Amino acid sequence: MSQVLKKDPQRNAVIACGGLIATALVLAVLGRHAPATPVIAPDTASESARLLFGDLADGGVAVTEAGTGREIERLVPGEGGFVRVTMRSFAGDRKRKGLSAGEPFTLARMRNGELLLQDPLTGRTMLLDAFGPSNASVFAELLDHERAIR
Repeated sequence: MSQVLKKDPQRNAVIACGGLIATALVLAVLGRHAPATPVIAPDTASESARLLFGDLADGGVAVTEAGTGREIERLVPGEGGFVRVTMRSFAGDRKRKGLSAGEPFTLARMRNGELLLQDPLTGRTMLLDAFGPSNASVFAELLDHERAIR
């Protein structure tokens, strides 16, 4: 009789762990297919730009305004590490989901001063300020440069 009582707590623990694993898997699958909702609404941003990021043959990155195709910045090889890593991450998301690489991203400064980067195709939004002021300032310069040349 004492052996039966010892097995029950182990069995209950195994069942509980299995239930937790199953719940985590279900939540992961549901979260992956949740509809994308835009965070950057026109009335919440103080300024924004639709930008394209393209790799150049020499290893540089060209940043162009989506509406006009005008190049607003060129990152030479070895510069703009945070921009490169961030945009490769966003591009990788698109590639994994089979989405177009040629659609623009939205860079916006919110009314509260936060800087956000959003992919309208995937719905992914990144709060750039979370990576520190020096990293966010690289993207802020793209937005400020865009405003200065208008």
